Amino acid sequence: MNYKKNIAFSLVIVGIIPILSFLVSEYPTNIGLCKYAYNSIGQLQGRTCIVDLSFLQPLFFLFLVTFIFLIPLYFLKEGVYLSWRKFALWYLPIVALILLFSPASEGNGLMSIGVGGDRESLTFFFSGLFALISLILIIYKSVKLRGK
Repeated sequence: MNYKKNIAFSLVIVGIIPILSFLVSEYPTNIGLCKYAYNSIGQLQGRTCIVDLSFLQPLFFLFLVTFIFLIPLYFLKEGVYLSWRKFALWYLPIVALILLFSPASEGNGLMSIGVGGDRESLTFFFSGLFALISLILIIYKSVKLRGK
């Protein structure tokens, strides 16, 4: 498959995942994953969910950052895309596992650099780190392959 077709396909897939995860996490009662609980006099007591939806927020931000970097890669040389893809294919699964096993609420903190150990803080940290490394890698490879 041509690398531009591969990027276009990835844009569609990576673009759909954040949209779906946002819709499911914001409107779980419309989808049927949650229902409202009322007391005996009809007052709203809260919401009961079949599954914990807190894992969807990290997916939203990771795929959103990935989507943003796939757009300029479409217009660059194949070598730039291939080096970025190699980085993304090992970075994203590792981070997804870290986020999956991190606590949903803040505990003692997993990292000594000032980032809390909760899922939200780690999501922002790893998304920013992914963006920074991607930007450096894309610029470096673009300059290196400019004359070729």
